[in-house]
Amino acid sequence: MLTREMLRLGLPELYARRVRLRQLRAEDYPALERILSDPLVIQYVNRIRKPVYTRMRRLVAQIKVSADSLDSLHFAVEWHQRNTGESNLLGESNEPTSSPLLGIVSFQQWNERTGEAQLGYILDRPFWGQGLATEMVGEMLNFGFGSLKLKRIESRCQEDNQASMRVLIKNKMRLLRTIGAYDPSGEVPSVLVFSMTQGDYA
Repeated sequence: MLTREMLRLGLPELYARRVRLRQLRAEDYPALERILSDPLVIQYVNRIRKPVYTRMRRLVAQIKVSADSLDSLHFAVEWHQRNTGESNLLGESNEPTSSPLLGIVSFQQWNERTGEAQLGYILDRPFWGQGLATEMVGEMLNFGFGSLKLKRIESRCQEDNQASMRVLIKNKMRLLRTIGAYDPSGEVPSVLVFSMTQGDYA
């Protein structure tokens, strides 16, 4: 079992079929800022309705603080075999164009004592719809229940984010509840809470 003290030496590298998950580094933050400056990406990250730049700066700051304290475990996502010339289903090259960072995947609010964490991920828009998120989530579940010995993993997505909902269902996470939001403008969506226990995973 990996403990917080052990992880202070560095996060392990994790491998799915096409992507490698590694510790987020300082040099990744400019690319992360670019990804989160895309209005279509950040619209599903939180329910705050403020200008995109404000939301991006706030989120990146939160990621930095939680990564330094290990309250959250943030992994950078990059291609596992970037030089194979593998193509996606549309026949287009999966080679990154401007940055090797495809996104990040995280265990947020990691509570080592209770064995619980919240799984979240952000993927750059050019890589949507290729099954990468399903791979990322699957590998994080394996790491969480295997190496971290978590008892329960929760993940949340906005109710209008059908793609993320499918990713969680494909990984056999169960819909637990819905968090509604009282907002007279109607702009703040409800959030679906999915969950999986160690027993479910086993």
